[in-house]
Amino acid sequence: MPEIIFFTALFLLLHSYIFYPVISWVVGVLFGKKYRKDFTYQPTVSVLTAAYNEEKVIGTTLQALLASDYPMEKLEIIVGDDKSKDNTGEIVQQVASEHPNVKLFTSEGRKGKSGIMNRISEMASGEIFVLCDSNMVFDKGAVKNLVANFADKRIGGVSGEILLRETIAANQETSYWSFESWLKYQEGRIGRLIGANGGIYAIRKEHYFRYPEGQPLNDDFVTAMKILGKGKEFVYDPAATAHEDPTPTNEDEFRRKKRILMYNLGSLKLLGEFFLPFKPYISFAFWSHKIIRWMTPLLLLIMLVSSFFLLEVMNYFLVIDLVILLTFLLAFLGWFSSRGKKKIRALLLFYYFYGTIIALMSGTFSFIFTKTGTTWEPPKR
Repeated sequence: MPEIIFFTALFLLLHSYIFYPVISWVVGVLFGKKYRKDFTYQPTVSVLTAAYNEEKVIGTTLQALLASDYPMEKLEIIVGDDKSKDNTGEIVQQVASEHPNVKLFTSEGRKGKSGIMNRISEMASGEIFVLCDSNMVFDKGAVKNLVANFADKRIGGVSGEILLRETIAANQETSYWSFESWLKYQEGRIGRLIGANGGIYAIRKEHYFRYPEGQPLNDDFVTAMKILGKGKEFVYDPAATAHEDPTPTNEDEFRRKKRILMYNLGSLKLLGEFFLPFKPYISFAFWSHKIIRWMTPLLLLIMLVSSFFLLEVMNYFLVIDLVILLTFLLAFLGWFSSRGKKKIRALLLFYYFYGTIIALMSGTFSFIFTKTGTTWEPPKR
């Protein structure tokens, strides 16, 4: 029995991180669809973003959007200020006084991202909603590239690509994003993207999902899944790019990953239809890309514990245990390296991996045993 448990856990890990990406690539190559992308298709567009204490970045975000090569007479930008304590609202108001297509909604009390997005979606008049984070710097052609995909009536949503500004400290996060972007692209080739990039994605107005307020959730994840559930397709466009700075410290990155996992788990209450194979490939991708990956800490623990029971049966399990323990040591050394002047990237990879695992564990326990709030604090910028 311990042997079955060990190899089942190992298979699930290999499936989520290796087999499923390979399957997605093969499916994309064999069954990838040709979508119509027409730059002459230029409907009205509403860019929606929620902001809280973003005075250091909101001005840059707005200026980048205003520099877009999309026709300004067809573009409106709505910022929802979740009762910021800094000058976020004043900065937006100043920009709005100079650009009539920029609008500000100021909340009287904190509502969290879901509440703010619901309010500003009611103000929006565009046929296409572009949703973004308030620290995201869009490239000039990002909006145009996103919108051109909607010329194809099959498409209900489009995710853009986030480019992290390169730093030594951010190297591991950049490596993760490169892999994740590649996987999203493969899923998008058949219109089955399991979760958009929350910093830059677009949907048709009629597919906006009014989020339950007071419930923790990830809007980009839920929205993409709900659109797939309606029979529409969600694609990935690497030509629609936006830039952001990586989180400044490892502690901020830990808190970010923990919060994302808690919100992802909260989102599952709204996605019960995908747990069973009523939509076979979507459910398969949902489990493979998301659910099993979130189970990584549990699966690693199961492998480690079950392997101890197998030491007397098969000696190679001792080698497996030693390798796992060695990676723990390398991660610990990576933690020291991250705090020194000279950072050893090979060690930082192990530190980043186990930091992510611990964040997943912490997020899971916090979701189960504590009340998950819906408001957020931005990292120090």
